[in-house]
Amino acid sequence: MSATASAGSKRSPRSWRAFWPPSSLTATRFRWPGRRALLVVIVIAGLALGSPGVSVPRAAGASDAVRAQIAEAAAIKAEANRLALQYRGNPQGLREAGHAGLVAGRNDATVAAFLQLGWARHLNTALERYGAMLGAVHEQQLVPAVAGIRYFASQIHNRLIHAGSGRLITVSLQGQQLIAFDQGRVIVDTLVTTGRPALPTDVGAMQVLRKDAPWTMKSPWPRGSADWYPDTPVQMVVWFTKNGEGLHDASWQPDATLGPGSQNGPYASHGCIHVPLSAVRILFNWAPVGTPVVVYPGDGSPVANQVAQQSVDALGNPTSGLRGD
Repeated sequence: MSATASAGSKRSPRSWRAFWPPSSLTATRFRWPGRRALLVVIVIAGLALGSPGVSVPRAAGASDAVRAQIAEAAAIKAEANRLALQYRGNPQGLREAGHAGLVAGRNDATVAAFLQLGWARHLNTALERYGAMLGAVHEQQLVPAVAGIRYFASQIHNRLIHAGSGRLITVSLQGQQLIAFDQGRVIVDTLVTTGRPALPTDVGAMQVLRKDAPWTMKSPWPRGSADWYPDTPVQMVVWFTKNGEGLHDASWQPDATLGPGSQNGPYASHGCIHVPLSAVRILFNWAPVGTPVVVYPGDGSPVANQVAQQSVDALGNPTSGLRGD
């Protein structure tokens, strides 16, 4: 069935906000890892940035690609300087920060992959390259690894939330969390409840197809079936598939039961996504037909693993069968 909670209810700790807090950059010294490709870019950046009269965007004779590499290396080095100071003497905390950034970056890259955003592949490759360095024993090597992870994770995130029209609804199955963006601004950030294991919410890139208010949910399964349910009225529905999946309120589910794990609990839906009434009101009025709705695993695994769980075709049509409520 569905759920209710306020749009301003408890925030999931998996929210992207936790991974890139604003902070100033403070310089400190450390040794960079012996990775040839990384050193080449950093040497280029050092020569360019350290030469009198040479700026990143106007380095003499440099191509756009080289200038981009210089700026990228400088940004990563600045972040590494800040991290080295912040986590001095705390390699475990630094490693945890790197892992959190890797998880967030992979999840955002998965959403971008579902949306077929070509630029994400390059950024995700770079993210994974730094992610592979998280096992570094020495803190001097770990610092630039985490800096690279955080840099590329933030690049993926920022480009994702400004892609296309800038309107995007994402739903993490692991986090049971819905976030709606409008030109980079968060419109809704709320815990939700998705489909039960036997009737999971479809995974992949879908879109708002139509909206109804009010609406009575009618079981597509016959009375006597294990999945049958009685006619159930809801105040509003934002439909995102043709097989019966929508974002809607649910007066029968206590607010406290929303969130991680609720897809396995007694209030889990038949494929719809239970959204707090205050949140679905915002979505109903804000999201026009065609707004992308991306449901993704959100477990922080590599992009290929998450994309393999897709259950819709290239047009966003589910291949999983009937859903409802």
